[in-house]
Amino acid sequence: GRSYCVRTQRMLNQCLESLVQKVQSGVVINFEKSGPDPAPIGEDGLVDSSRPINSFASQPWHSCHKLIYVRPNPKTGVPVGHWPIPESFWPDQNSPTLPPRTAHPVVKFSCVDCEPMVIDKLPFDKYELEPSPLTQYILERKSPHTCWQVFVSSSGKYSELGHPFGYLKASTTLTCVNLFVMPYNYPVLLPLL
Repeated sequence: GRSYCVRTQRMLNQCLESLVQKVQSGVVINFEKSGPDPAPIGEDGLVDSSRPINSFASQPWHSCHKLIYVRPNPKTGVPVGHWPIPESFWPDQNSPTLPPRTAHPVVKFSCVDCEPMVIDKLPFDKYELEPSPLTQYILERKSPHTCWQVFVSSSGKYSELGHPFGYLKASTTLTCVNLFVMPYNYPVLLPLL
């Protein structure tokens, strides 16, 4: 944190300018692990089955309350997104009001390695995650060609976890981790398209 003691109009302008430069545009998300930990990866980058998996001990990367950077369009200055993060309920036409929800979405991630999917002419949204124990853990696995699917609990009608709406993936240069947001249940939709 930082404090400012403003005594003049000029000082106020300087302080506001300083604060504006520090503000990052983004959305705070609660990331939570769902299911078992991934198999440990050895020095060669392959799964090391000799090391035991301790899925029950809580690790700092299991739950992170972090920002995803929402970058504005360079031409317009306005951020552009194609797909929403799903709601944590299935809409009910008979309900007169929407159920209450948390200010920050709770996004669950599964540690099962999957193939990242994209197809030509179908847009997707890509957001960089703020550095955290989760991004550090994913980058240390050195697996830029696999991804972990993300879910919102109770977003599906018949499934508690819901269907995937995107994935977490390390950049190919292993410098950051990105959240790719796709259409809801994209593993079924994309092959149909």
